[in-house]
Amino acid sequence: MEPSDTEPSPDRFQLTVDDEPFDVAYDPAQPGAYHYTRLTGPAPGYGFSSRRSDQVRSTVVEHVEEIRSFLDIVDPVTGYIEDDPDDDGGDDTSRS
Repeated sequence: MEPSDTEPSPDRFQLTVDDEPFDVAYDPAQPGAYHYTRLTGPAPGYGFSSRRSDQVRSTVVEHVEEIRSFLDIVDPVTGYIEDDPDDDGGDDTSRS
């Protein structure tokens, strides 16, 4: 599929970004929402969802940006988003 920055994408299609194939599916029950599922790699079947607050359908170029952002935060070895070891769970209270 050729990336377009003006036309809305199809409701369901496969998109390869940086050699990683993903299934992209529009969710008609949630206007502006898409589900992205990794098809290969260290964690096939793992993915994410994204929803636009303006409820507009995304273009292929926007899907590429979403997938690249996801790939930037997943561990390349496990294929999963890893917990930050410096994150203490968000509890800002002191303990004695």
